[in-house]
Amino acid sequence: MKYRLVTPELEALIAGIQRKIRLSMNGIVSEQMTQSGIIYKKNYGVSIPRIKEIASLYTPNHDLAQQLWHLQIRETMIMATLLEPIESFTPQDAGRWVADFNQIEIAEQACMNLFCNLSFSNSLSKEWISSGNSWVQITGFILAARITAVLSQPEIDAIINKALKTSETDNFHLYKAIALCLSRFCRKNKETSAYILKEIAAFPQTPSVGQHYISTEVKQEILFLGIL
Repeated sequence: MKYRLVTPELEALIAGIQRKIRLSMNGIVSEQMTQSGIIYKKNYGVSIPRIKEIASLYTPNHDLAQQLWHLQIRETMIMATLLEPIESFTPQDAGRWVADFNQIEIAEQACMNLFCNLSFSNSLSKEWISSGNSWVQITGFILAARITAVLSQPEIDAIINKALKTSETDNFHLYKAIALCLSRFCRKNKETSAYILKEIAAFPQTPSVGQHYISTEVKQEILFLGIL
């Protein structure tokens, strides 16, 4: 990260946030998450609604958000996504943050709270989907699912093609993210839905676990929407 001088005022804000987090900790939830393989540098087991409640007490602040992220604590990382002003957040910042991702919760929270609101979100999504890092790819597909409305048809077509090429993966979070992305794209228009349906119909007769999941989810979405 780009290091900045931590002022006494900033230190006081961070200390206050950490104190509120510790007072809200839930050791049972934290232990359950660890046992389920959800591993963070530090995790207090605080609920998402409570994290959002604490964040609402503070004014968005770039330096504060950056320092909270740098702590690499589950709760402060999620709070950073809530307190980072979109006008101050650069593509370089996004690249540094996504490189730290190793849990689906953080990827989802960052996409929902911050990344989808950025003016360059479409560029991030396209770049990340082509990454060789699985967590970066996962985040790219989740982000694409959230910003479908602002993606152009050529951008959607390119993402669909990349999703189909990646569909053989056995990475659980990656094929779930692909399925979510393609399902959301089906809401764009009938032509897009028909194209996606045609392509997944061409999956092998014995599809990979990822392709099977993607096919099932997309077909259920199309059936639910009643668009074809």
